[in-house]
Amino acid sequence: MNEHNLPFRMREYQKLMDQEILNSGDDYDKLANYPTYVIFFCNFDYYRRGLARYQFEFRDKWHPEIAAGDLRTLVIFNTKAKDHQHAAEIRPFFDMIRGTVDTKDKFIAAVDAEVQEIRADKKREARFMKEQIESRR
Repeated sequence: MNEHNLPFRMREYQKLMDQEILNSGDDYDKLANYPTYVIFFCNFDYYRRGLARYQFEFRDKWHPEIAAGDLRTLVIFNTKAKDHQHAAEIRPFFDMIRGTVDTKDKFIAAVDAEVQEIRADKKREARFMKEQIESRR
């Protein structure tokens, strides 16, 4: 992943999600039924603060207690974080992303099993890789 354009990738993904929700002529109020989350798991710390989780919502610059109310949330997880204060519950998932699988954790074991199943099915893996390449265009 390009480490230099993360905010713009999030913006693009948000746009793509909204396009999937709204059809031509739809009222914008339809978006109120679809709170959206753009979530990235990164093996780098884009904001260089050492935090495991950065979460953004659209707020007023001078009065941050006033939210725009557009129901969108952007979340970036830094798998190499030193401070897991806001992401302690998913630290085993971070470890898995970095290559250490805790088979005692049922969720991690299930995710790892699914990953292994995808890797074993060459057609499914090829389809996944094709989707990854197309998403980068």
